[in-house]
Amino acid sequence: MGKRFDALLFPGFKRKAFTLSYDDGVVQDRRLVKMVNDHHIKGTFNLGYGVLDHEEIARPPMGKPLDISRVKKEEVASLYEGQEVGGHALYHSDVSSLGSPYAMYEVIEDKAGLERLVEYPLSMFAYPFGLFDEELKEILKLAGYKGARTIRSTYSFALPKDPFELDPTIHFPEERLMELAKDFIEKPAFKAELFYVWGHAYEFDIDDSWDRMEEFLTYMEGHEDVWYATNSEILSYMEAYEMLEYSADGSMIYNPTCTDVYIMTSFETSECLKAGEVTKIRETKL
Repeated sequence: MGKRFDALLFPGFKRKAFTLSYDDGVVQDRRLVKMVNDHHIKGTFNLGYGVLDHEEIARPPMGKPLDISRVKKEEVASLYEGQEVGGHALYHSDVSSLGSPYAMYEVIEDKAGLERLVEYPLSMFAYPFGLFDEELKEILKLAGYKGARTIRSTYSFALPKDPFELDPTIHFPEERLMELAKDFIEKPAFKAELFYVWGHAYEFDIDDSWDRMEEFLTYMEGHEDVWYATNSEILSYMEAYEMLEYSADGSMIYNPTCTDVYIMTSFETSECLKAGEVTKIRETKL
């Protein structure tokens, strides 16, 4: 075999993936989810089961009153259909500071309640207030989660190294959003890149930025070289890539998963590794 450098590609030999992550399940999600669906974008919406149905008007020292009421339990399944629902702790508590027994209770009860509403196992979690520790990460793994999002912006498109420390690219209101979007869309990608945007839908009411979100989604939609996926779809795909099994000389790769995996073997060659099959890799030239 010639010199190789195998690297992950996204489905369809794409080198770019885009996803959203929005928290709290506030009533503004109704408008946001419709916008996201209209633009054929996908994302993950993280909810606290224990605060669904709660009505609340925030009255900040400055600015107009803000509706931060939560959506109704009865509408969760239909509202988020086509998107992904994730966990956000039962009462949106800082579960990293509560001690293991109560942290486990908040995580499990939230997950179980939401799963009854959407009728599928939850895979993703978002840390309330972005606070977490190693103990909380282990609790999430025991609860059956695949990954969890932080609030630490990287301003890059690097793939995550730890699925339980998913650092997003940027928080929506930040000024660099469109600058990063244009870099992501317009510049060629030489390896797999992930553009990951997070926020809260009530923030659009705070700074009257609904039009800005519409402009952003319009710019991001419909690019043939971008994979539009939920948070867990991306993690599951990356997990399948990590499970590939190589022969000693690298000439054969077995894909033991049920997902087709795409890889780049050199700057000029790439392969689709079919689910459940052994693929013989083509020779590469030095």
